[in-house]
Amino acid sequence: MLLNDGTIYTVYPKGHGIGPLILKKSSDGGLTWSERLSTTASWATSQETPTVYKNEKPDGKKRLEMISGLVRDGNVGFQTAYSEDNGATWSELKPYFQDQGKAGIVALASLTRLKNPDGSWAYRWMGIFHDFSYNNWKTYLTFDANGNEQWNTPVRLLAEHNVIEKYAGLCEIEVIRSPDGKQLALLAWAQFKKTNAMITFSNDEGNTWTETKEMQGALMGERHKAEYDPVSGRLLITFREIIRRSATNLDDWVAGDWVAWVGTYDDLVHFREGQYRVRLMEDYTPSVRSGDTGYAGNVVLADGTYVLTSYGYFDPQDTRAPYIMTVRVKLSELDQRMNN
Repeated sequence: MLLNDGTIYTVYPKGHGIGPLILKKSSDGGLTWSERLSTTASWATSQETPTVYKNEKPDGKKRLEMISGLVRDGNVGFQTAYSEDNGATWSELKPYFQDQGKAGIVALASLTRLKNPDGSWAYRWMGIFHDFSYNNWKTYLTFDANGNEQWNTPVRLLAEHNVIEKYAGLCEIEVIRSPDGKQLALLAWAQFKKTNAMITFSNDEGNTWTETKEMQGALMGERHKAEYDPVSGRLLITFREIIRRSATNLDDWVAGDWVAWVGTYDDLVHFREGQYRVRLMEDYTPSVRSGDTGYAGNVVLADGTYVLTSYGYFDPQDTRAPYIMTVRVKLSELDQRMNN
């Protein structure tokens, strides 16, 4: 998570998708990272991959919101912690919807600020998570008169597209707002690999969505995270690639490397290939499916430097355990390499 002063915070579990949460920060744009920072006691109880977002309360106070799903030992819902002093101190984790029967897997995969009918920003955010049956749920974050966070009871996000949602196993959804601010694009990975990763659009702030369709093959992958380049206006989307090895056997696939796609929002709308795709780091996971990498954070500095951080098996000589790497890159640098 990138703050206005250029500080970057990252949060990740000590284990594989579960375990005590680790908090670090970078004060130099991802060139170096702090030691593990102090966290509250309840952060040791995290049961999922954490996510962290910026928002703003109606009184103007800036806030960092950290969310972790509740999926283990019969637990459901998600839990949140927050900081209102730019990450210096954090609250204890507080659970939500433990009586709702909805497991919060990678909660919240996205948290998107919504707009009012007149186009102004609302103090309302749409959060998305999925359960073990590949139902995707949305819940709305607001704040009461005392500044306390409120989450409405989760409701289905893609109920009108239930058939393809289940067939594809859509999950871990990224939401991108169009450059003119009027449309939302929803990018979902397809867990069952029967389809490419998929996309759908909303012209009413996420209330309804267009027909869900497969994205172009260049975006075939998992855990898409997207940010606009402040210099050129293009998108960089980072993800783990999925490689099909057979046109007829849908189960013949492997997870590939940590990659980034560069293109425009219009490319997404018109299902175009985009400008190019690059491999950020090669992965050497010692497993049949390979590619245990690419669940990346994606922030971009004011000068157009992308700071991308992911775990993976990046050393072919030592595949005993994954480790975490940060890649810094500008699109102008990638453009130059592509043109050489």
